[in-house]
Amino acid sequence: MKNALITGATSGIGAAFARELGKKGYNLYITGRRKEIIEKLAQEIREKHNVAVEVIIADFTVPSEVDSLMGKIVSVDIEFLVNNVGFGHEKRFLDDTYENQHKMIEAHIESFSKITHSIAKKMKNMRKGQIINVSSLAAFTPAAFNHLYSSTKSFIITFSEALYIELLPLGINVQVLCPGFTKSDFHRSLNIKEKTYKNRGLIRWMSSEEVVKLSLKSISKTGGIYIPGWSNKILYTAIKLLPRKLYYIMARHMEM
Repeated sequence: MKNALITGATSGIGAAFARELGKKGYNLYITGRRKEIIEKLAQEIREKHNVAVEVIIADFTVPSEVDSLMGKIVSVDIEFLVNNVGFGHEKRFLDDTYENQHKMIEAHIESFSKITHSIAKKMKNMRKGQIINVSSLAAFTPAAFNHLYSSTKSFIITFSEALYIELLPLGINVQVLCPGFTKSDFHRSLNIKEKTYKNRGLIRWMSSEEVVKLSLKSISKTGGIYIPGWSNKILYTAIKLLPRKLYYIMARHMEM
């Protein structure tokens, strides 16, 4: 049987990946912090797709919990890795304590890198595997309200592209998924109300399920950066073409 590890699988994009990979016949190792919710997801996938699902409760801002997770899967050959752990901060960088802000570096960079190093190294030896690292369209749009979010997500993009270049000749595909406006618990955790989920101009909200299906369809063809949705692709292109000084002026007036 094939094995997949999905981090941050409690809800949203992570849960959608778990459902889709379970449907494809993967035995799953899924991580999250909200035990009751993720256990319910695991039971749903077991009953629906007849695959094994192991839940590992882990907080990726705590190094010892990440080490414990890695110890539990050390003897497992993971053929599909989805790095989906991610969260935002309600407070701006300078309005918060550094200790609280640093948690994002711990989760999005330290823990992410540690897990990827361990599993990708085994994939390299096996000469097979697929990796999807979830970043964000926000990685291309630094703003005064998301200092570390956009910065750490930008790290994930550059890191993933380098890994893609290295591993593709060995038959291992790496995709860095950059979703835009996605309906999920991520926004609810930042107290962004559902009435905000309205399509306006190029702002087009997608469901987690849509994002995941497009991502999996794309990785079967090519790796590297993947931006789901036509509106997000246009936004990405516009941001890249926009003179930086003009972008800075626009960014000063951005609001959540």
